[in-house]
Amino acid sequence: MRVVRDPGELEEAMDAAKREAKAAFGDDRVYCERYVERPRHIEIQLLADEHDTVISLGERECSIQRRHQKVLEESPSPALDRDLRTRMSDAAIAFGRAIGYRSAGTVEFMLDGRDFYLLELNGRIQVEHPVTELVTGIDIVREQLRIAAGEPLDVEPRFEGHAVEVRLYAEDPRTFLPQAGRIEHLRLPTGIRVDAGVDEGDEVGVAYDPMIAKLIAHGPTRDEALLRLRDALAETAVAGLTTNLPFLRWLVVHPAVRSGKTTTAFLTDYPPLSAPPTRLPSGPWDGAWRLNLPQPEPQPPPDVEEAAQASGPNGGEQSALTAPMPGTVIKVLAKPGDRVSPRQTLLVLEAMKMETPIASPYEGVVRAVHVTEGDRVAGGALLVELEE
Repeated sequence: MRVVRDPGELEEAMDAAKREAKAAFGDDRVYCERYVERPRHIEIQLLADEHDTVISLGERECSIQRRHQKVLEESPSPALDRDLRTRMSDAAIAFGRAIGYRSAGTVEFMLDGRDFYLLELNGRIQVEHPVTELVTGIDIVREQLRIAAGEPLDVEPRFEGHAVEVRLYAEDPRTFLPQAGRIEHLRLPTGIRVDAGVDEGDEVGVAYDPMIAKLIAHGPTRDEALLRLRDALAETAVAGLTTNLPFLRWLVVHPAVRSGKTTTAFLTDYPPLSAPPTRLPSGPWDGAWRLNLPQPEPQPPPDVEEAAQASGPNGGEQSALTAPMPGTVIKVLAKPGDRVSPRQTLLVLEAMKMETPIASPYEGVVRAVHVTEGDRVAGGALLVELEE
């Protein structure tokens, strides 16, 4: 996914999206759609059998994301009242019926105020399905298998309490760039649901998604679920490689998260691991109240690639560009002697299903390029040297 704000950015963004789609799905077809700047991401879990029964298991709130990928999900959403929940569920069910859908599936929407827009239908089990299972008491995987066997749906969701999930990743907790290495020590919490497929001694490589585990807490109220998740994260320990555990601990106690007032721009408003506000605006001050001035334009989402390529620790200009994480060089766009401009992409790294462009931090001349397309590089490897 790429956000294009200027016509001059379109060609490069389309090329990158096509490469990622081809690598992930074997199909490089892409489409363009309107970009809604600060929506909430709400999805409806469906079950549909071959006997024309389509039901909703309620919604999941998935607004807190990095790289357009979710890191915290919960059910029910703190943003929906009964009327809006009914409207969105009815729309999802109608969509499932219209396409003759069969199986478990998730209809995803962007929510902007009280208006919502269809994103897609995911015809599979979602990473975040456990939060729905905990609040409904329904084993979604079991029901998917029963539907595939031709059995009719016979479920009664209970809708009790609140559930919150976070994803424990092997990635930098500030830039979210993927990391690789061996898990030398792993302690996962025991008081909540944990879905994991790794153990001590396992290697996290660069060929797959860097998720280590999912931690899911359930409680009678949203506050209780978040507190249980906070305690579980305090109990969690991973050694041997960099993870986002510090970020998750920061996230679940953040005032904006605790208040339920988050959008997909959460990490724009509150950069990772930044000092949280002592209090949030409320009442008439909660929004764009500016003495009848127009609402300010929303800011773009955080540029994690720019953060990863920020100039050196002393703020000086870089003469050597190094790999921010291990990966494969999939494109080299510069050669020795080229004059380059600030933020011009010099090469592209791919790791764990994501592309990361490596850009020039300033105007200069390429002194040397130390890699070729197809090279596998370690984190910190020298890629390109520049001179003014």
